[in-house]
Amino acid sequence: MSMQTTICAPVTGEGKSAVAVVRLSGPQALAITRVLCPACQDWQPRRQNLCRIMDGEAVLDSALVTYFKAPHSFTGEDVVEFALHGSPYIRGRVLELLCRAGAVPARRGEYSYRAFLNGKMDLLEAQGLCDLISSGNKEAHAMAMSSLDGRLSKRLENVKKTLTNLLAQIEVRLDDVDEEMTPLDNTYVQGELAQCVAALARLADTFSVGKFIKEGLKVAIVGAPNAGKSSLLNALVGFDRAIVSAQSGTTRDTIEETLDINGRKIILTDTAGIRDHALDPAEQEGMKRSVKAMRAADAVIMVADSSRAPTPQEKALWADVLEEHKKTVLVLNKQDALLENNNAGAWNPGTGDFTTVKLSCKTGQGVDELKQALTQGLTTAMAEDGVMISNLRQYEAVLRAQTELEMAQRRLTAQAGGEIYAEHIRAALNGLKDLIGEVTPDDVLDVIFSTFCMGK
Repeated sequence: MSMQTTICAPVTGEGKSAVAVVRLSGPQALAITRVLCPACQDWQPRRQNLCRIMDGEAVLDSALVTYFKAPHSFTGEDVVEFALHGSPYIRGRVLELLCRAGAVPARRGEYSYRAFLNGKMDLLEAQGLCDLISSGNKEAHAMAMSSLDGRLSKRLENVKKTLTNLLAQIEVRLDDVDEEMTPLDNTYVQGELAQCVAALARLADTFSVGKFIKEGLKVAIVGAPNAGKSSLLNALVGFDRAIVSAQSGTTRDTIEETLDINGRKIILTDTAGIRDHALDPAEQEGMKRSVKAMRAADAVIMVADSSRAPTPQEKALWADVLEEHKKTVLVLNKQDALLENNNAGAWNPGTGDFTTVKLSCKTGQGVDELKQALTQGLTTAMAEDGVMISNLRQYEAVLRAQTELEMAQRRLTAQAGGEIYAEHIRAALNGLKDLIGEVTPDDVLDVIFSTFCMGK
């Protein structure tokens, strides 16, 4: 869409509300506004006007209308925002009138796209804005703010500045055919490269945690029928989300629920019990989905009935869980039954990389301990300034740049000429420019901004 086009869209949610905001952006924003609000003449920037919006000869609404003169606006263009009464009819009719007067509906993310193209934010800040809107917990909000505030961009800009300076020193010597300049000290070059590699490696290391903060930790609850999986799901979320019955095999499909534990998003999936012989095709399909959920999860909770000895099928399932090499918690459920029967328990899980929690869904014993076990290790300590990456594209770009610089280090150690290792430095530098958005192709930008919400 041409930047000469004036676009419009609602920037608040659908449905009834006290106030609905519609944004108009582009070179004809003020002229189109005058068509809808003919009685308002004083359009001083950043001052609200109480205007009657006219629909032909009839008054459609009385609204607060604010004009932002370019370049001092979100998009860097002339922008007008209409704060309307939140009737779906009024909002829809205003959009119709704006389009009739010359505007066109904005595409997904087009306001942010224009802000990016007009230099109001770089690509990392734009993606931080998108993450901020979708942030569902405290840590996701903090991580998005660090990108939106430019802290992630600054971290990469420091690396880019070092590489640009280093590449300039190398290339000026390559052009010095008379060899009048002093050769670069290899120790100096190695030091600069090592500094940049370390900075990129620290940033790449934050992805494993940043991804969980943004998308949530996917946890599959698995176990034998009637071990207490659905009861555990209900205990964790605090209400009866899943049907609980004394009859085994009640759960036939996966049930998903999201909760917040210590500011972290946890996505729990209750699964059908796994045993050797399914009673019917529905249970068999449920068990297939249980295995699929376990494979797709970031972490697994294995629920065992601690009041009895494990069956061969449970032992086999436990072995399969450990083979997944994921964050694993073994929940020894029904501790209340052990106390009632004065039983020491018959489960011996052996050794391995897992956490054991003794729990009773009936009394609530161990539920808080389980929550702590799920979030253990998901900290932001590795990012001293709170800067993290959670986007796969960002992670892959940082890794590629790091790999190119490591190649440059190896070439330098092997006494290769400056023109050889300079190519790797240039490739790393171009990768960082693409990440920030300085050289990103238009089709890639279209894909990125199409993931934004409408009106942003």
